[in-house]
Amino acid sequence: MSAAFDTINRSQILDILKTIIKEDELRIIRLLLSNTEINTKINGSSKAMPFMSNVSTHQGDSLSPVLFTIYLENALREIRTTLPKPNSSYGREIPSELAYAVDVDFIGHDCKRQYHQNPRDT
Repeated sequence: MSAAFDTINRSQILDILKTIIKEDELRIIRLLLSNTEINTKINGSSKAMPFMSNVSTHQGDSLSPVLFTIYLENALREIRTTLPKPNSSYGREIPSELAYAVDVDFIGHDCKRQYHQNPRDT
């Protein structure tokens, strides 16, 4: 899962968070994600100059999985709103909803019902 955290574009996650959290909370997260310097080590010794990074969240930070889940859910919502509803040539209805919640994927026809259904009940 840690490699997934490396895919987060910080400016995008901050834009997403602007719509769902308070300004003070956003300011704290912005501070946590800013001025990240990366050092490379080979055999325990630093071999290169440190460089700044504006992609990914901090490994081992308890906030990283939450930010990734928000980032991925936003991507799924964008896909859902931009792509046309699928048609099936097999005479069956194709699931049109997809949701992600911390290592669990939900696929179905009704997103409101999905979010309230326990996966163990199916």
